[in-house]
Formats: sequence, C-alpha cells, structure tokens
Amino acid sequence: MTVPNEWLTFAGSLTEKMEQFSQQKMQVALLRQGHQQLSSDELSTLQLKPRQWGWVREVELSFQAKPWVLARTVIPQSLMSSVAGRLRLLGDKPLGPVLFNGLKAQRRVIDFFQVKALHWSQQRWSQPLWCRRSLFYLDQRALLLKEVFLPAHPLYQQQQ
Repeated sequence: MTVPNEWLTFAGSLTEKMEQFSQQKMQVALLRQGHQQLSSDELSTLQLKPRQWGWVREVELSFQAKPWVLARTVIPQSLMSSVAGRLRLLGDKPLGPVLFNGLKAQRRVIDFFQVKALHWSQQRWSQPLWCRRSLFYLDQRALLLKEVFLPAHPLYQQQQ
C-alpha cells in the first residue's frame, strides 16, 4: 500500500494545514462526546486493559459546508485528571491548536489504512477512504486521534 501524499504523513496540526490550503476557517461540528467503553482496537493501541472506559469526542471538520475529515479523539481515564481533561470542554472548537500550542503534545503517527466503514460511525462509503491513527503524548501518557479523510478532502483530488 502506497501512502498517497503529505496529507497523511504531515506531523503538524491538520487544522492549520487545511486552513492554509483552503484559505478559510474550518467549521467543526461536534457529533457526539462522552464516556464510552473503548473498542478492542483502541485498548490495544493505547496499551490499556480490557473493558476500559475513556472520554470520546467525535467531530466532522468542514470547509464551505463540505466535510473533509471525520475525527475521533479517545482520552483514557488516566489522563482525565491531568491537563488533557480540559479537552472535553472543547465543544465545536478544533483540537489541533490546543494540542500543538497549548499542551505542547508530542505526536507519534502510528499507521495509515483504508476503510469503507467504521465501528464508531454509521457512515459507509462506496470507495475506500484513507484513515490515520496518531498517539499524542501528554504527561508521558497517550491519547488517541483517528482521522478519516472524507471524499471532498483535497487528498483525493491530488491522487488523480
């Protein structure tokens, strides 16, 4: 599998990169947030024991009413009492500026893969979409960010 371009490998703030590319402000739609039991994939990625709960935030990132990215942030319980706990107060504000500027989080990109469906979304797609998973380290503990690049994202136009 060949990673298509720098959108997936970019280590900085995706919010900032997309706003620079589009020369517009991004809209963040909060889809859902709250305590959830984490999936086995999330538990494994975060190196947590089975049946753990965490704070989960799911958002859609759009430009001119066109959704570009579907994102899911998973904050383990162990991080909720630290500064990461304030991430649950973001509402419809983007995560990137807080992680990169406020909290000075360190990103470690885990992997890239393609999906047609997600366990955490009701959406299904006819074409496989690119997804990336990243761990951000705060206080030597990790939170997980999953980003699905939706069909309107420029990543797909650059592939053609």
